[in-house]
Amino acid sequence: MAPSSQANAASTRLLIADTDSMSSELLQFRLESEGFQSVIVSDGRKALEMDLSEFSLIIVDLMDCAFNGLMFTQEIKRNPYTFNIPVIILSAHASEDDIVNGLDAGADDYIPKPFSSRLLIARIRSVIRRKRMMSARRSANVVRYQDLVLDLGAGTAFIADTQLSLTRTEYIILAMFMRNRNSFFERVEIIHEAWEDDGGVSDRAVDTNISRLRKKLGPYGRNIINRQGFGYGFVD
Repeated sequence: MAPSSQANAASTRLLIADTDSMSSELLQFRLESEGFQSVIVSDGRKALEMDLSEFSLIIVDLMDCAFNGLMFTQEIKRNPYTFNIPVIILSAHASEDDIVNGLDAGADDYIPKPFSSRLLIARIRSVIRRKRMMSARRSANVVRYQDLVLDLGAGTAFIADTQLSLTRTEYIILAMFMRNRNSFFERVEIIHEAWEDDGGVSDRAVDTNISRLRKKLGPYGRNIINRQGFGYGFVD
């Protein structure tokens, strides 16, 4: 493996979730020979209690137990703190239904056993590369101020982990302000930005929407101010 690939792998931590300890240790040895760091866990429920944010990817066996790999994958993808961690399922169950069920559970890839080590390493690199590219694109569409986060691509707004319930108009006004913090906009500019048909929109409608927006923003509502002669803006 090229030095740059080794350096990238060395900074990549993987979690192996499998009840078969021998299989896990063999896989760990193969991964470490490619420069990856890896941690083995044999209990899916205990794995969910770990800080999974340190892992770049999780490799899961379907595990024939009460809490199996499919359930484990579903929990990973259901949790807002872990849903963006890529998951690859490795399994001896290789029917079309098994693969479809695994992908429907949220797995990013499904590799039937037995498998080629070279294929697995290539798939791991491919999945991690896709995730990094998606994260880079996503971060370009995210605007933050402390715990207040706007995802302009998804059209969502959060304070910490709580999603705000904003109308379309409120969201557009907030996005306008946060993308241009410490700048001020006259009401006519806000109307032109936030209303599709701005012909009959009054200044009072702007004031009303911003008043509602302030309330929904809680402590961050104080950051939206109206400066006499300049207009409204979001200030740090």
